[in-house]
Amino acid sequence: MTSTDDVIRGLSRELLEAEANRVPVVPLSERYPHLTQEQAYSIQFATSETKARLGGLIIGAKVGYTSQATQQQFGVDEPIFGLLMASGVYRDGSEVPFERMIAPKIEPEIACVLKEDLKGPGVTVAHALAAVAGVMPAFELVDSRFENWRANAIDMTADNVGSWGIVLGGHLTSVQELDLRTIGVVLERNGRVISSGAGAAALGNPADVLAWLANKLTAFNFGLTKGQIVITGSLVRAEPIERGDCYRATFDRLGTVSSTFR
Repeated sequence: MTSTDDVIRGLSRELLEAEANRVPVVPLSERYPHLTQEQAYSIQFATSETKARLGGLIIGAKVGYTSQATQQQFGVDEPIFGLLMASGVYRDGSEVPFERMIAPKIEPEIACVLKEDLKGPGVTVAHALAAVAGVMPAFELVDSRFENWRANAIDMTADNVGSWGIVLGGHLTSVQELDLRTIGVVLERNGRVISSGAGAAALGNPADVLAWLANKLTAFNFGLTKGQIVITGSLVRAEPIERGDCYRATFDRLGTVSSTFR
């Protein structure tokens, strides 16, 4: 009889193979309808542990489902989180290898860089802001290891919330005089403005996202540490990436971030 641990490890291997081979699979929730959110996180952690054993380095975390509309769409009442790997970090202006992804999308986000450890429980917005060295403009590059992006919250959690990589802008701005809720962003694709948004789209305040994450990680005996990066949720809807696209996001008071996909 197959144990739950064996199933979790097997599904983690399946997602790793889907990512490596760029061949998406049928959503886990369709094959395992009783899979729980806790088990989905176990699959995610098993995948990250495998990558770490192979030399990967966890450099922070990401938070998804940070808008009320998205939570309602997927039938959840809180965000979900994933882990960031150093292998997926790109510099501002980088060319990103399109052929390494399956069906990529891009999201402009505010990235927080920690100057000290941040561990729950009891982390408030004030605690979160005090732990931040500064914020940077960023793109999150998301991809789905499931066919046609067909996934619910359980699937997305197991698949590390679609994490593939991030592009970081080149400038770190102190949060001391910033109200992150009012940071505006304009997103351009191939020189044409396609959307705009503001920091308030991320759970009302990106600092609230950071506090939520620090407290949520307590249940997993995991904490954020000095130097790590947290991307706090998309400020506009995710946009599909096609080969040859050049995306640029201009953030009020934070600067710009751009990337081309070849």
